[in-house]
Amino acid sequence: MKSTSSRNFLGRQDRPAYGFTLIELLVVIAIISVLVALLLPAVQMAREAARKTGCRNNLKQLGLALHNYYDAYGTFPPGYVARQIAPGDPATNETGPGFGWGTLTLSFLDQGPLQNRIDFAGDSRDASNLDAGQTVLAVFRCPTDPAADRFTVSGTSNSFMLATANYVGILGYGSATRHAGRPVEPGIFFRNSSVKMRDITDGTSNTICVGERAHRHDFVPTQPPVDASSSWYAAIPGISRPSGMGMMTEAGSSLVLGHVGQPAMPPMMPRPMHHPPGTTNHIVNFSSMHSGGIFFLACDGSVRFLSKHVDYSVFRGLGVRNDGQPLGQY
Repeated sequence: MKSTSSRNFLGRQDRPAYGFTLIELLVVIAIISVLVALLLPAVQMAREAARKTGCRNNLKQLGLALHNYYDAYGTFPPGYVARQIAPGDPATNETGPGFGWGTLTLSFLDQGPLQNRIDFAGDSRDASNLDAGQTVLAVFRCPTDPAADRFTVSGTSNSFMLATANYVGILGYGSATRHAGRPVEPGIFFRNSSVKMRDITDGTSNTICVGERAHRHDFVPTQPPVDASSSWYAAIPGISRPSGMGMMTEAGSSLVLGHVGQPAMPPMMPRPMHHPPGTTNHIVNFSSMHSGGIFFLACDGSVRFLSKHVDYSVFRGLGVRNDGQPLGQY
């Protein structure tokens, strides 16, 4: 920085004029830019750490609600409720009402008034019930996921909105819509399920029951992202879902349930779908917007962050309550 002085026409000495030269100004700008470049990633990391803490706390609250439900009824809630029908193809026999495990635990999440608005003698597709299903609940939303508060579901005769959720129950593997006379699923939540603690022979700390799902999957590099939006409300029968996610006959149940018959998939990493052997009815799996992994709730109420590189056999084993197989490191 340099100063200049001169005499005016009266012969008086002017005060020196101080200022930045262009080079000095450019140096200051460069220093500020370097500081911003150094601090911005740290700020972003701090924000994501706070969001991950919020996500973990949401799952802890869901775990507490599930345990309170268990204490009240002696069983975990059904994955979703459906009318008993004859054995047969779930693609043609699936009926309502469809209310999911999230709806059944509302009173244990300080949402008693919302639960009272739902007519459980009716159907999840009834207009009055759908109005309740559009209620946005923060406890079901991962703070990292930028999804809209609601998403559109297309039914057989009309379309409607549902509140977005990021946590779905784990059915294990197989078909979520098992009927009378067919084997039950090895997970915690499925159609009309009533799993008890004694049924979790692998141990509650070794069995996961709820996991994250991002609102979209980018698993095919040459195609647009696939909508994988989920709901806390119901497994609504008769809806259509993106075929790219492997949705086949269980489109409705995929709103509230997830499958460990295929590897967990980060939403921003292209990865081919793994179809369980001998299974044609499979639904979307788990994913998150977090870097590095996905949060899961274990049956003992603890929350685990599983790496996106977790071994598939370990991941599948965690989602099964009674296979008796030892788990590897995760």
